[in-house]
Amino acid sequence: MNLPFRRHLAAVVAVAGLALSQTQAAEDAAPLAPDAVVKIAGSKGKFDFLSVDASRHRLLAAHEKDGTADFIDLQAGTVLARLKVGPAVGIAPDPQAGKYYVSVQDDKRVAIIDAATLTETGSVATPAETDAILYDAKDRRVYVTNDNGKYLWAIDPVAGKVTAAIEIPGEPECMAHDEAANRIYLNIKNLNEVAVIDTRTNTVAARWPTAPATGPHGLVFDAAAGRIYVSGDNGTLVALDLKTGKVIGSARITAKVDQIAFDAGTRRIFCAGPNDLSVVKATATGVEFVGDASSTATAKNVAVDPVTHRVWTTYTDGTDSYAKSWRQL
Repeated sequence: MNLPFRRHLAAVVAVAGLALSQTQAAEDAAPLAPDAVVKIAGSKGKFDFLSVDASRHRLLAAHEKDGTADFIDLQAGTVLARLKVGPAVGIAPDPQAGKYYVSVQDDKRVAIIDAATLTETGSVATPAETDAILYDAKDRRVYVTNDNGKYLWAIDPVAGKVTAAIEIPGEPECMAHDEAANRIYLNIKNLNEVAVIDTRTNTVAARWPTAPATGPHGLVFDAAAGRIYVSGDNGTLVALDLKTGKVIGSARITAKVDQIAFDAGTRRIFCAGPNDLSVVKATATGVEFVGDASSTATAKNVAVDPVTHRVWTTYTDGTDSYAKSWRQL
C-alpha cells in the first residue's frame, strides 16, 4: 500500500469516525425516543386536545374531525372505543363519579360518558360553541370555554345545566385548575394574557400579561413550584409565578404550539407544534430548553402518563390515524 493511499484511507476513516460520533452525540442528546404506536385504521380526521385518565390507564383523544371521542388502553396499547359524539374538542375525566365530560364544539353541548361502559348517558346544552374543558373535583363542577367567544361556563353535571356564565376579557384557549387556591388559569389568546378565575365567586379576579410569549395557547399548572407555564404562538414558553402573576423566566420552543403537557415527576414541559415536539425543563429559577424531537405536521397535541412518564401525541397521515408514545431520555 503506497503512502498517498494510506493517507487517503486514514482521512476517510477519520471522517467516518467523526460522523459516527456526531450521530451518537445527537442521539445521546435527544430528549425523547420513539416508543409504541397504536394505529386507528380508516381514520383521517384531525385531533384536538389529549388527556390521560391515570386511574384507568387510558389516553383520551378528542377526535374532532372524525366526530368521535377515542379511548385507548395505555397498558394493552389498543383502542377501546371510538364513540360517536360529534366534533369532540376536549375530554375531562371525573374519577369520583366514573364519568368523562366531552366538549362537542359545533353541537353546542357537553356529552356525559360512562367511564365503565364507554356509552353516552347524558348531555348538557350550552349557549354557544364549546372548546377547552376541565373538571373541578373540589366543587364537582365542569368548566368549558366558549370557542372564540367571551364566556367560560360552569356546569353542574348532576343537575345537567349551566349554572354560571363567566364573562372573560377576550378569546379563550387552554386552562388549568388550581384546587388549593380555588382558581382557574385561562389563556386569553388575542390579548396575550392569562385570566385568573375565582371558582368560589365565578368571576375574573386578575389578568396577567404573558409577554414575551404572544398568542398564548398551551397552559399547564405546576403545584409544587407555584407556577404556570404558558406557550406562545411565537415560539416562546414562559413561567409565571402564582404569587405575583409575573413572568419569571422564558425559553425558546417550536412555533405554533397548540397544547403542552407537564410531567411533575421529571419536571419537564412538552410543547407540541407542527413537525416538532419541544422539551423544556422547569428549573429553580425558571425554564430551560432541552431539545426538540421530530414529530409530524398534525401532531399538535400532547399528554403525559404520570405513571409511566410516557409522552403521547396523536396524528393522521391522511389515510389512518395514530397515537404515538415517546420515552423520556
